[in-house]
Amino acid sequence: MALSLPLIFLLIVGKVKLELKDAAHFMLRGLVFSAFLFSALSSIAFGCPVPVTVALIYTQPFFTAIISFLSGREKPSVKKLLIVFIGIFGAFLVSGVRLEQILELDINVGILFASFGGFFYALYLFLKRTEKHAYTPMQALFNTFLFAALFTIILGLILRFFTENPLLVGFVIPNFYQFSLLILFAAFSTVLPYGLLNYVSTAEVSPTSEGTILLLDPALHIVWATILLNQYVSLFQYFGIALILASAFAMLRS
Repeated sequence: MALSLPLIFLLIVGKVKLELKDAAHFMLRGLVFSAFLFSALSSIAFGCPVPVTVALIYTQPFFTAIISFLSGREKPSVKKLLIVFIGIFGAFLVSGVRLEQILELDINVGILFASFGGFFYALYLFLKRTEKHAYTPMQALFNTFLFAALFTIILGLILRFFTENPLLVGFVIPNFYQFSLLILFAAFSTVLPYGLLNYVSTAEVSPTSEGTILLLDPALHIVWATILLNQYVSLFQYFGIALILASAFAMLRS
């Protein structure tokens, strides 16, 4: 995330904008985004299997729908909830979670963190839709990541009082290869998707539609893994991709 800041700075040609009256808004967005990332990574550090973590994070559309209904941004709809559950089930299949993994799963802190990840992801999407119109989408993203990077450091320092797990509170200096991967990750997995996400028109796309469409993310992971890494894709994962595509299409039509 920190490496994303100079990339966004270049994209906005150095035209950083942050008015004092809007600082609290972007601080809250940064805190929530930081909590989302911290929850996702902490779940793995505390022993939650990666496929389970991914699957639980993509419960986001359910939380998005609930927040949207409770805030009055959308009318409660059984049909939309059904579509959301179909998409989430598809994301579970795509993540590669096996039934025996779920049955043998120990309920631990890692699972709790992963569940929080889905909630914080939905909360970030809700806050993102309260966009400040005086800022361009990339200026808003820069401000969000600026505070998110700061809060991530603060959360890490606080966590040092409770754990010495180096996966959570350790600092490492990456070598050239690792640094190159981090730059690529910052560009293609952070700046590009979240930058495009900031351009979504809230007037044209409803919160639940946006949340459901974001389930295409794990489906795209499978596509890239197949093309670039020749990863084997099971029949259940193909079925999961079909369910995600069907739910996204149905949500846009609803």
